[in-house]
Amino acid sequence: MNTLSLLTKEKLVAGIEISDSVIRVAFFRPHKKRFWKQTRSSTSTHAINKKERDEKLEELIRIEEPIAANIINDGVVIDAELLGKTIKNIWTKAKLETDYAIVAIPDDKIYSRIFSFPKSVEGAKLTEAMRLAIGFQLPTETEDMYLDWEKVNGTSSANEILLSTIPRSVVQGYIAALEFAGIKTLALESHLASIARVVEVAPGVATLFIKKTPDGATVFVLEDGILRFSRTLPAHFIQERQIPDEIKKIKNSLSVEAGKEIVEQELAQASICAKYKKDAQFSSPESKWLIALGAVIRGKIPEGGDNLISLLPVGTEEAYAYQRATTFTILVRNLIIGVSIFFIVAYSATYLFVLSLSQNAATQIITLGASAIPPELAEKEQQISNVNALTEAGVAFLAQTPLWSEILTEFSQRTPDGITISMFSAPSFTGKMSLTGVASTRTILNNYKTTLQASTLLSEVELPLTNLEQKDKIPFTISFRLIDPSALYYK
Repeated sequence: MNTLSLLTKEKLVAGIEISDSVIRVAFFRPHKKRFWKQTRSSTSTHAINKKERDEKLEELIRIEEPIAANIINDGVVIDAELLGKTIKNIWTKAKLETDYAIVAIPDDKIYSRIFSFPKSVEGAKLTEAMRLAIGFQLPTETEDMYLDWEKVNGTSSANEILLSTIPRSVVQGYIAALEFAGIKTLALESHLASIARVVEVAPGVATLFIKKTPDGATVFVLEDGILRFSRTLPAHFIQERQIPDEIKKIKNSLSVEAGKEIVEQELAQASICAKYKKDAQFSSPESKWLIALGAVIRGKIPEGGDNLISLLPVGTEEAYAYQRATTFTILVRNLIIGVSIFFIVAYSATYLFVLSLSQNAATQIITLGASAIPPELAEKEQQISNVNALTEAGVAFLAQTPLWSEILTEFSQRTPDGITISMFSAPSFTGKMSLTGVASTRTILNNYKTTLQASTLLSEVELPLTNLEQKDKIPFTISFRLIDPSALYYK
């Protein structure tokens, strides 16, 4: 656990590419007051100018690890535990100084589309129009999907929104693997989104890329860093010899629709944008590092400024808050457990010491029963009396120490996905306590209240009705008391 991340807003974030056959990790490792920089992929070292000397220098770490064929198939995680062990082994061997990451996953199960709206539709109207479009135009039920959208550069007469969706069951496989590996995932995005961020393309030119995989191919169009079109051509539906004809049809159709020529390029021959490779040496082909590099570049966006698409159950900003709250809760729990162990050990040591003194004193009394009591024995009796007094004081102190860890464990087990806790307030152990946070929907908030009311530790659970006009991201404060505070003290 990186406790320092609780005290500073700046976080080191790794970029992870997860594919059917390989995992690649990119990470900017910081160096301070260094006059030389060197990358892992090259043994050459070069000097930097005076301006760079005064800056915080970074070394780009790149790690590539193949994975077994039975872990991921067609973009779906088959064995989450084995995938989690693989990622954990990479982190252990590389000794990366972070557990935060932006993760890019295969596009096989991701559906993306651009929606256009009149320029006059802005702000809340644009959000409402997008929600209506999702309800009527998506090919799947939204209850079974995670979805997110972002505003992209539109035309002079239209606002454009890029939407991406993915089945919940697919996302849960990746989340389970990353949690097993101890990775705090801040955003989950597609391979294509990462590629669009760093690939070298001509300004204003629509470029059709062909991404070949063992299971077929993915065709997508990028223009000025925006994903305009994507389609997966699975091998079990389209034979390999038919793929070139299918790509030609797609290119002609998109060219007619856009009213301009579309340039075709193999992704394997693509290059990394010059501004992102100036500080590192990339061996050929550069294209294999596009995804991991695109993910780690997104991690450079300051906290509070990342409004890009994330396919997690919560948005990127909520993920930052959730991970910070989780880390703080774990820290408090560990501190309470540590203090408890200290007092238990101290009490046990005192008890054994007193028991030893008592046994020694009893032996001496039996042996010297007929003799006059020497001054040394009287002094030892006084020491025993003092130790007994200290022991009784220690027992009284422990009896007044509440078991906060029991309450924190109860909340951890009863807090579902969609609930983000930002503050826990407890003026006294016997008085009213409260939880403050944000719920993704009102249904989840009401269910959370019901879950807390079912707790065997809590009573008087109250949820004031506020912000009734909000449908999502609902702030709340729940108050409660302990049913029996006296039962939660050290015995």
